[in-house]
Amino acid sequence: MRNFILLVSLLVCLSYHGSAQSIKSFYNGSLKLYYEESGAGPSLYILSGGPGEAPDHPYLQLVDSLKSFYTCVLIHQRGSGKSADMPINERTITINNYTEDIELLRKARGDKKITLLGVSWGGLLGMNYAAHHPESTSNIILICSAPPSYSVWNVLYDNQYARRSKIELDSMANLQKIFSVKTEKELDSLKRVDPDGKEVVAYKQFVALHVRAMYYDRNKISMKNLDDLFYSFNFQPIPIIDKEVMETKWDITGKLKKLKIPALIIYGRQDDQGESTFYLQKESLRFSETHVIEQCGHEILEEQPEEFFKILLNYVKRIRK
Repeated sequence: MRNFILLVSLLVCLSYHGSAQSIKSFYNGSLKLYYEESGAGPSLYILSGGPGEAPDHPYLQLVDSLKSFYTCVLIHQRGSGKSADMPINERTITINNYTEDIELLRKARGDKKITLLGVSWGGLLGMNYAAHHPESTSNIILICSAPPSYSVWNVLYDNQYARRSKIELDSMANLQKIFSVKTEKELDSLKRVDPDGKEVVAYKQFVALHVRAMYYDRNKISMKNLDDLFYSFNFQPIPIIDKEVMETKWDITGKLKKLKIPALIIYGRQDDQGESTFYLQKESLRFSETHVIEQCGHEILEEQPEEFFKILLNYVKRIRK
């Protein structure tokens, strides 16, 4: 369960429910995966966080804001949303598999080039796709993105620890004793069939305490949206990706430095990812521009939506001219 504690911070933006889009599907071998599309124009692939977060909440708001500029393709990544019904293990959940899914979808749709917009884990995935398929990538938009290297992975954990009071740390330790008897797979099943069970209640309270460290202003936490996210989020892929990154010393900074692809980097000054993460992105993506939102943590769309959309839409209007 330690891996879950460390990486659940890749949860993102809990604030919005939008209108449904058209649901379509494609295949990676025998695995059927889903996506939604809306709008018109060049293709923009939107990559949600996690891995394991259902692509609703703020992602539909992103679609509504960008569909007049792009055909927005909102991917239900393997293990999440409508693509959740699959085996979750170290063979199915890899960074390479997630990346291959994007490439197969691009080919299935007939897109020559795509813009990638990634939030948190989705940003890491977008960078990895661009690093391995530069000829098919026209632009990268990174929103509070996870780092492109294992080398700053632990900064996140240290920042989270530093932001918690002793009372919070003690409460989390006590809660963990209750739910740690179950695996992530067992907990994911239990929260659906026995939402009032003691392990599930403890698990949910633990997540609520954990998410507090992701905000600059904790008064902006929406408990209703947190509740919705808890039940729709598949936490099982997180520790698997965590293990892959650290054990393989995953690092794509060298590949990124060779790219000539423009990029936008947006993050909150108080994001628990740590500014070293975003400096590394900027250093690796030589044709990027960076915007920092003050008094803002990891949950940009909930804490500073007006400033965020001002930056995003100004950038999109410039590159679409």
